[in-house]
Amino acid sequence: MRSRSPNSRARLRATVVTLLASFAFGCGDPQMPGGNEEETEIADESRAIERSPEELAPFGVEFASAGPGEVDLGLELPGEIQPNADRVAHIAPRFSGIVREVRKRVGDSVRAGEVLAVVESETLAPFELKSAFAGTVIEKTATPGEAIGRETTAFVVADLSTVWATFTVYQPDLAFIRPGQAVRIHESPGQPAAEGTISYITPVVDPTTRAASARVVLPNPEGAWRPGAFITGYVVDPVRAAVAAPRAALQTVDGRSVVFTEAGSRITPRPVSVGRAGRTVVEITSGLEPGERYAVAGTFLLKAELEKGEAEEEE
Repeated sequence: MRSRSPNSRARLRATVVTLLASFAFGCGDPQMPGGNEEETEIADESRAIERSPEELAPFGVEFASAGPGEVDLGLELPGEIQPNADRVAHIAPRFSGIVREVRKRVGDSVRAGEVLAVVESETLAPFELKSAFAGTVIEKTATPGEAIGRETTAFVVADLSTVWATFTVYQPDLAFIRPGQAVRIHESPGQPAAEGTISYITPVVDPTTRAASARVVLPNPEGAWRPGAFITGYVVDPVRAAVAAPRAALQTVDGRSVVFTEAGSRITPRPVSVGRAGRTVVEITSGLEPGERYAVAGTFLLKAELEKGEAEEEE
């Protein structure tokens, strides 16, 4: 057992600086578990960090009581943002004629009933092309002076206040996808996620891709979700676990998955067995009992402090 030295706080700060520097040069993720274990070993109580939670709190180390929770199992799917097809209008002239005036361009916002263009019919009577509803012009083919027929779509107007997040679901995964499931949606790494629920799954599989489509209707009041953008969806299918822990709580010490348990001013690495693993939460099948206090954040610092202290003792 190590006793607390007078310069322990300075050493802890030095550990933080060293860790930050190592991350900047591309070290691996310190928060991934070391894998499932069939048996746990009894914790070596002599391998302890003599720190109190109050000392560690300024460095981002947080503690919580072990207990039941939901493991966020799920399936990751590729997708794309598309206009809400129920709110897309293809505007064509009532009569063939010559385009005399174009008032709107691609990207312009329009009001319901607003004039988009003026067309002169074959009888020389002018008439107006108007928007069916408020939205944004996303396509335009009308050009002043050109002939236009009834079969020609002069404008496409879309109401982008809602959009469709459409995901590709390959045949083997269809059994795990159903309407009403929650989906977390990211456009690119690091961006805030949106959340929605699956509202529709195509009833047939495309014969070429062997995939179906799942749809989430997303509110888009600020226009942040742009049609055509590629996205990733994580379909959440949670399960209950008697003891659930965040992935951030797990570290690997001597090749074993451990959590850091807390008893007063002693922080001890405790080997645990990992069961079902979700995106952010895992099931602990043994090694951690309900009610025990353990670190749920900042565990990479505890691991580094443990290893540094042991290296100093060997010297």
